[in-house]
Amino acid sequence: MKKFLFSFLLLPCLGICQNVNVSNSQELIVAYKKAKPGDVILLQDGNYEETMLLEKVNGKNGAPITLKSMAWAKAKIYSKIEIKGNFIHLEGLAFQANGSLELLGSSIKVSHCLWNDSKSKKWLRVQVGSSAIEIAHNTFQNKTYNSKYPEGCQLLQIVVYNKNERHHIHHNLFKNIPEGSGNGFETLQLITHNNPFDPPLGASNTVIENNFFERANGEAEIISIKSNGNFIRKNVFENCKGSLVLRHGDNNIVSENIFFGTDEPKSGGIRIQGSGHLVINNYFQDLGAFGVGMMDGTPDDLYIRVSDVQLLFNTFINCGNTLQIGINHSKHPNGTPPMNCIVEGNVFFFNRGGRGNTFIEYVKGDLPIAWEWRNNLSFGRSNTEISGIRNENPQFKLSDNGLFSPTENTPAMKRLETDKTDLMRYDLLGKDRGKIKTLGALQFSNGLPELILGEVNYGANHLEY
Repeated sequence: MKKFLFSFLLLPCLGICQNVNVSNSQELIVAYKKAKPGDVILLQDGNYEETMLLEKVNGKNGAPITLKSMAWAKAKIYSKIEIKGNFIHLEGLAFQANGSLELLGSSIKVSHCLWNDSKSKKWLRVQVGSSAIEIAHNTFQNKTYNSKYPEGCQLLQIVVYNKNERHHIHHNLFKNIPEGSGNGFETLQLITHNNPFDPPLGASNTVIENNFFERANGEAEIISIKSNGNFIRKNVFENCKGSLVLRHGDNNIVSENIFFGTDEPKSGGIRIQGSGHLVINNYFQDLGAFGVGMMDGTPDDLYIRVSDVQLLFNTFINCGNTLQIGINHSKHPNGTPPMNCIVEGNVFFFNRGGRGNTFIEYVKGDLPIAWEWRNNLSFGRSNTEISGIRNENPQFKLSDNGLFSPTENTPAMKRLETDKTDLMRYDLLGKDRGKIKTLGALQFSNGLPELILGEVNYGANHLEY
């Protein structure tokens, strides 16, 4: 009986799905044109040197058309692949020489691919009009040609209308991205079509999570969000010259990210423009530039005024200019300062010297307007003029993974004036905070933080291929 059922379940695919082996670009193009839903095109070892436009072919939900390297990273793409279609999967390809990928469609998945020192300006681009694109478990490394081009060299660029695109970028490794010659060298850019300074209403609902950025130094914006209504969470940044930037757009949620600056002078945390953002449960340590920075608004809307932003339950450890408020653009030295923001439940901790006498910098003396400071804790620096910050030792303990974690003596709070029920329920590591909420990003529990940090958990792990 079991054998009969097994055969019956496979039967619908026996006459339809097939594996096709190809060994060069022309064979791949021919095989793709003939492909049916559920087919797998296996790329043999070798170099695929011609530019390829793969279009007018679609898979189906549950039966995608798959392009897969027969052995991980042995099918080497030396030119551009452009895919226009739906339900297409790419697996295990290596992009080298001038290799790049451009996508337009729905439900396209790119996984376990390797980009290594490609000379292409943009390595992976998602065109506007696409939806539900998944980019997962890929490695992007050694973008040395950043020094050869003047601009427009975003490594991964996603263009949206802010119409519920629902892209998902996760478990990728970005490492060894050298500095470019100026602007336009973002490692990951999520941008609204035509790049309006203040995008109209709508939400992209794109999720960027569980990625690792190591020495991602292309420019000051490692991740650049120019879009509304996205989730940037659970990413790790280590020894990067730059920061996560909410550049254009509103109502983004930045949560559960970890920033290790390792005292790199240009390392930053989160820089903010726009309104309605929520920054919660993030961890910042040894950042040389700033922890959280907010720009002044400018008359030409190049920088939209910061308003109605909430900074909740974040931990800052030995960060220079921990809060940098009212950063000015060089062309507009007197902009409109941030207003109507809430700062609650954060811990600002310093246990070593240096980096000035205060941890809050009001750039050019621009004081924020109508801010509410509640139940914040500082230690090692004083800002006694702010009633919502009290000076008290948080009694942290340094864990084996490098995080300063709370102890049973770390101050907590029972009542929250700010209500973000679901997001406040859990801490940086997903632990339920319960009724008594520890200040900062980590909730106290009897065990040490259960988090292993390092690039080994990210990228195109060929052992899993």
